[in-house]
Amino acid sequence: MRYAKEDASQARVRTVRFRQFALKMLLTVLWRMSRAFTKRTLEKLFFSPHAYRPTPSENLRLEAGRRFQVHVNGKAIQCWQLGDGPGILFVHGWNGRGIQFHPFFDPLAAAGYSAVIFDAPAHGESQGRTTNGFEIAETVRALLNNDNGLDSGLNIKGIIAHSLGASAVIMALSRQDSCPDAVLIAPPLKLKEILYGTFEHHGIPKDVYRSIIAEMEDALGYTLEKDNPHLLVKDIKSELLIVHDREDRTAPYKDSEEVSKRCSNVTLHTTEGLGHRRILANRIVVDLAVSHFDRVLGESPTSRHSQAPKEKELK
Repeated sequence: MRYAKEDASQARVRTVRFRQFALKMLLTVLWRMSRAFTKRTLEKLFFSPHAYRPTPSENLRLEAGRRFQVHVNGKAIQCWQLGDGPGILFVHGWNGRGIQFHPFFDPLAAAGYSAVIFDAPAHGESQGRTTNGFEIAETVRALLNNDNGLDSGLNIKGIIAHSLGASAVIMALSRQDSCPDAVLIAPPLKLKEILYGTFEHHGIPKDVYRSIIAEMEDALGYTLEKDNPHLLVKDIKSELLIVHDREDRTAPYKDSEEVSKRCSNVTLHTTEGLGHRRILANRIVVDLAVSHFDRVLGESPTSRHSQAPKEKELK
């Protein structure tokens, strides 16, 4: 039986390697024939998010919010402010939408904050067919700087971000003179390594994917080499709370652990058994994130928030 399992495993490895080789050969030929066509194909495959369909209750919350737009890289970005008071900006990850943070909204309102959410470029109601972390970072900066003719009602005092949105927040804050505190949930901190590894895993030729990334870098003034999030954390002028699950299979937990040991402005809280997505709906994580901002208003935490656990392990 053991040998049969080993044979099956080896067969799967051979199949994966053959597919990688075949795709690499095909794309190499296509690249030589038409770079433009090859780039469009890969951008559609790797930089076009899937649709997130809100539930009826999520749609009701969106309808109750104040709608406004910012413009980033020629795209209209749909935003909402829900509630009154200083704003906490939410930044979702790949294939997400701002409304997916709805478990945070009521606890935030009870603590005196409003929620400021947006659909990232090419997501939800925002314009675009493709996007990337650099463009999301520029969206964050547009909202922080009010440089799109916004009124001052947003008054953003903090940020809560998930996954690629957390990576984008780090890139954005590294370019800000004045930075709000941020809670980063399941952040992919070694973004360059993750992205390059994904391309390599699928057999994409190196000169092809690096050419595509270089165009994105040139368009928005970033580079994966210098703007890799794990390199930027130490230079951010605010406190960062990272909440990361030890069993996260999308964004490696060990990278958050390493950064928290190296950077004095980072506190790490570890969860168990929540993975990469379910962590967003966990009530203890929600209360912990909200309590992180209680001191911003100088008010005492509500009884619920004051009992949020302080230990490193959350379940």
